[in-house]
Amino acid sequence: MLYLESQNTLIAYIHSKGLYMNNLPIVSGNGMRPTLEGPLQQFLSGQLSERTRRAYSADLQHFFTFIGVDQVILEDLQSITYEHIIAFRNDLASREYKRSSINRKLASLKALFKMLVAAGHVDKNPADSTLVRGYKVDETFSGKALSNQVLAKIQRAITDSAIFQLLTFGGLRRSEVANIAWADIATEGVFYILHLPQTKSGMAQEIKLQASVLHHLETYKQALLQSGYSTEVDIKVFISLSRNASRGKPLTDQSINHIVKKYARRAGVPQNVTAHMFRHTCCTLAIEGGAKPQQVQAHLRHKDLKTTMRYYENRDKLLDNASDYIKI
Repeated sequence: MLYLESQNTLIAYIHSKGLYMNNLPIVSGNGMRPTLEGPLQQFLSGQLSERTRRAYSADLQHFFTFIGVDQVILEDLQSITYEHIIAFRNDLASREYKRSSINRKLASLKALFKMLVAAGHVDKNPADSTLVRGYKVDETFSGKALSNQVLAKIQRAITDSAIFQLLTFGGLRRSEVANIAWADIATEGVFYILHLPQTKSGMAQEIKLQASVLHHLETYKQALLQSGYSTEVDIKVFISLSRNASRGKPLTDQSINHIVKKYARRAGVPQNVTAHMFRHTCCTLAIEGGAKPQQVQAHLRHKDLKTTMRYYENRDKLLDNASDYIKI
């Protein structure tokens, strides 16, 4: 297995092996975004969600920029070897990319070539893990769940808490919060539910809304109406109230994260708080409160219970520990 330790070694190896694409050596590209056409575009269009398409597209464009290809055609794809992908992986490592980010980019390439093999365009998958090894990553998420004290500090610092209520009680992803429209809030018998038409799975899903969440959503809605904003059923719930060109436009998932970070800083929270931490917090608080792991799995809409349990942080593990039961 080949491991290249530096950019100079990488370039020397490229020239010694003749790893060229379209007569260009595979270095750091020319800074232009490659055009993704043909089978590559077919691969992207076959994904179930727009979020997945964007993620794959960004990773693949990064790779093709690295190998110096501006317009990706089938012949380029057929010319790629595992050595190109190893060189890409090692370059990312030399630039101190996170291991999880490197593994995600390798997974994107592996998925692309898996489709090309199935379609008969290439014979082998050059990104197969037997040829290109990824990095071991610690799958625990310790420290991601916010403590009750931190939650209380953030709650005191914000002027409107509808977003934070949805993140905490709903365990929503930031993209799901950004895509909520007023029409997505509905009743089912005596309960209020939130329809989620755009999710990571690509399938419509729903969650139960607690009375606290409904109260803050109604307060926020009344504030919008008093300020002259529409709350018609097809309108996105969360809009920008900034005093710039974005005012009145729907918030993006990045905006949700910026809002969370802003109020965490305002509250004096030292840790780097992100919107996704509230999803971990929702999981941990629910299990601590007595919910069964399977209930939390359904609420967070995880396919695998193992994912849910990785989100859960047993913060009382020292109070009732297995070693306390050992008697000699």
